[in-house]
Amino acid sequence: MKKILTALLLISTSLFAELDWAPSYEQGLAQAKKEHKIVMLMFSKKSCKMCNVMKTKVYENDEVAEYVKSFYVPVEIDIEVHPDKYGYAVFGTPTYYFLDSNGKQIGRMMVGGATAEGFLQKLKDVKQGQ
Repeated sequence: MKKILTALLLISTSLFAELDWAPSYEQGLAQAKKEHKIVMLMFSKKSCKMCNVMKTKVYENDEVAEYVKSFYVPVEIDIEVHPDKYGYAVFGTPTYYFLDSNGKQIGRMMVGGATAEGFLQKLKDVKQGQ
């Protein structure tokens, strides 16, 4: 019984931390405008090891996930599916841009991964600079 409860707790914790990614760039911008949130635009590709680390380690951190859910609309763009990159400069993956609800860039873009603590600080800095 104890093992079952532990397993359920782990499953519920990982489901709680999961981010709700916008289905597309356009829908992410529309959602951000409607909810008065910031767009967290992540350019990635399937073979990007650091992108996968960010998804499995950083975004699953409860504090990061809750902060993103509260203030951001996350949008992932696979550069192999969208090679035009919607006109953004992408120098490696992951590359992040942060946009206000009107689509205007906030602060500087970010290239590469980060620790959960480092990424959370970046998110807070972007929010403060909004």
